[in-house]
Amino acid sequence: MSQYYLGDPCYVIPDDDWGEFCDVMNYDGSDFEFKGHTCKCVGTGGDGDFGGLSVDAGIIGIVPIEACDPAIIKAGVSGYARLINDYAELEFQEGGDIIIVDGEALNGYECECNYHSRNGYTEWLTEDNIIECGGCGRTIGWECAEYGSNDDGYCSEDCIPPMECEICCDEIDRDEQKKICDECQYHSECECEKEDYYDDSPKCDDCLKDDEKEKKDEKK
Repeated sequence: MSQYYLGDPCYVIPDDDWGEFCDVMNYDGSDFEFKGHTCKCVGTGGDGDFGGLSVDAGIIGIVPIEACDPAIIKAGVSGYARLINDYAELEFQEGGDIIIVDGEALNGYECECNYHSRNGYTEWLTEDNIIECGGCGRTIGWECAEYGSNDDGYCSEDCIPPMECEICCDEIDRDEQKKICDECQYHSECECEKEDYYDDSPKCDDCLKDDEKEKKDEKK
């Protein structure tokens, strides 16, 4: 049988004991003693749903079931809390009201960007601060994303698709920050910029006119 209640303690601490529980409770995830039992709680910054845990007292705690109302425990708590086997670590991450139990966020998403994956650093983010990598589908924070020529975000530069010439669709080096390749942008022989990027002639009209003029001058 599970040994600890994980959830808002207001649902399982007997009404007659609630005042005493609040008097000895800590809000920072550190241990405290209640009726001879070691407990811990963190403030949630408000009420609501935290990864399936309902909160009405602004706290989530880990409480041995021996300190809980036995009738409530017997009836089951799956609808608003959990029963767990181990006395887990419990912490609150500010800037998103994320509750972390033994290193896993109840109501957060792990950023899987290249930086965090490479350095073994876990950052938990709320749902409104994540996007899906446009290349591999990883979950990443929008602030960590790399962006290519489109509006999609990517977990690393390796996932960003190559740039393509808007005329011929040939690949372009992203570092050049161009939208049109050299072959489509310039005439191949005179190297003047094309007025019409679909023009396949090796020289521009001005250079062709100069060539004609030179030929005429040579005949004189």
